Amino acid sequence: MNFLNPLAFSLAALLPVIVALYFLKLRREERTISSTYLWRTLVRDTAANAPWQKLKPNLLLLLQLLFLIALIAALARPFVWSEAAAGSHLILVIDTSASMGATDVQPNRLGAALASAQRLIESLPSSGRVTVIEAGAQVRVPVSGASNPGTAIAALAALRPGPAGADFESALTLAAAIAAREPDSEVVIFSDGRVTLPDNLTLPGRARYIPVGAQNDNQAIGVFSVQAEASGQSLTAFVQMVNYSATTVSRRLVLRNAGDGQLLAARDVTLIPGKAQAYTFPGLSPDAGAIEAQLEGQDALAADDRAWAVPPSTGQSTINLVSPGNRFLETVLDLIPNFEVSINQPITRSAVSGQPPAVSTYQLTIFDSVVPTTTMPEGNLLFIAPPRSTELFSVTGMVLTPTLAPVVADDPLLRYAEADLRDVAVQDASRVALPQWGRAVMVDSKSNAPMLIIGEQAGRRIGVLAFDLRKSDLPLRVAFPILMANLLDALMPGGASGIPASVEAGRPLVIPALPQAEAIIIRAPDGGEYTLSSSEGRVVFEQTSAFGVYEITWQSGSKRQAMGRFAVNLFSPTESNITPRETLSIASAGAAGKETLPRARDEWWRPIAWIALAVLVAEWLLSNRGGLAKLIVNR
Repeated sequence: MNFLNPLAFSLAALLPVIVALYFLKLRREERTISSTYLWRTLVRDTAANAPWQKLKPNLLLLLQLLFLIALIAALARPFVWSEAAAGSHLILVIDTSASMGATDVQPNRLGAALASAQRLIESLPSSGRVTVIEAGAQVRVPVSGASNPGTAIAALAALRPGPAGADFESALTLAAAIAAREPDSEVVIFSDGRVTLPDNLTLPGRARYIPVGAQNDNQAIGVFSVQAEASGQSLTAFVQMVNYSATTVSRRLVLRNAGDGQLLAARDVTLIPGKAQAYTFPGLSPDAGAIEAQLEGQDALAADDRAWAVPPSTGQSTINLVSPGNRFLETVLDLIPNFEVSINQPITRSAVSGQPPAVSTYQLTIFDSVVPTTTMPEGNLLFIAPPRSTELFSVTGMVLTPTLAPVVADDPLLRYAEADLRDVAVQDASRVALPQWGRAVMVDSKSNAPMLIIGEQAGRRIGVLAFDLRKSDLPLRVAFPILMANLLDALMPGGASGIPASVEAGRPLVIPALPQAEAIIIRAPDGGEYTLSSSEGRVVFEQTSAFGVYEITWQSGSKRQAMGRFAVNLFSPTESNITPRETLSIASAGAAGKETLPRARDEWWRPIAWIALAVLVAEWLLSNRGGLAKLIVNR
């Protein structure tokens, strides 16, 4: 509670004055009368006029005190801060990422954000309009420029926390484009701050961020995988958990068969704050088609307390290595299991450049220090030290003595190798312009030229390593086989079957289709089935929003045959670390600075003034009840 005029409380000094007046009443003059028989009431009156007598209950005194208290409260002008719309067009950006399902505020963060957004809508003038932008894995606009508040409120009620992160770059870019066309608009962002913001974005007009969330009491399963043991007679599960809270927590980790719920293993774990802890469970039955891991107990975000894993597909992946000869590369490919590597006969670079062999039977083709000049082979591609441009990327020169630096900390491609890669010495590297289909994983810290690029184009995965392995000391480091294993896993997810064991929630999955398959059928964890027709030997499945195990089969006529399984989990440190952010670095053209939050005041003095007036009228009626009675009788 706040007050605009706190000096009004100084009038409280009148309260004891009113009380004192009832102690110190005026004395009457003494007169001699013939008899006191008719004046017995004077005895009580005389007692009342004596100073400092005991104060007797008096309704008039009570009403006068109440009137003065209400008057003082009204003059002090009490108010509370409230969020109110500051423009005629309210643009609401609502974060619906997975972390907004946290229950540290009731009913959850998204529910609290929607309640605040509804109050903003209700504060708009009658001519106001509302646009709602849902910032989830996909950006949606359920309401655009609605003049009916009920329509916007109904759209808010339909929002739910999503299974993945929020595409805030697209959401804020869209909000900026709408605000630029509206001279009297305001952009209001409701989020817990667990988002990635676009660089150098300025929102036109007024903008503010309203944070949601209270604390970070959460533990998560960060990694869960299942591998076949060397004997092939059992499985080993690997589980990594992270405690994002500030206190040590005891939980129970349970593994079950995802099909029938049978208990496979259990362990009590003590999770240390801010630390990732890994556990292995060997000797699991190979009959389990999929395994579910669960952290029993309560925390603020339940979505990351469960995870699913499927055993890797059997069979070997095929790789074709096109190279003039690279013992380091050949050796590391031989060391990585489940890969069948074919190596061209040693040939000169000119011969390869002039007539590269067409490859159609390999899942991955690696071009080491050479590039094809004709049609690219089918399948996935990895280029190492490309000497010139191709149809997929452009080489614009050379970079001398680059220093490797990761673009994003904890990138999955650099897992377990990032620290060692920072010290790698490189003689030179090809300067490759970053293509539209790819992202830079490592760059030269001096020129910012990409050193490692990964991406996808037309359903196939492509990687570019800009420097020659033989012109660096990378092959002599422990990071070399780890980096190559990570690269192969990214370029050939799922191994021989082409179906990855784990898929990020909300991300489309490309599934290779056999030539004889008329349709690909995918059964989701909720029991729903999706039938897809193949195009150019593959299908794209986009409905990966539900956590759990998906089953894939192909159909030809009346024949159906299983292809494999994959699991969808919330393996996202950004979403699991639910510590709310109080500010976001968003520049607004209409604000004095970043994070400026204009607020409105809800004043309460009017109802209090009405209460004071009512008490005053009651006091006057009570004190003049005798005269009023006579007036009524005379009339």
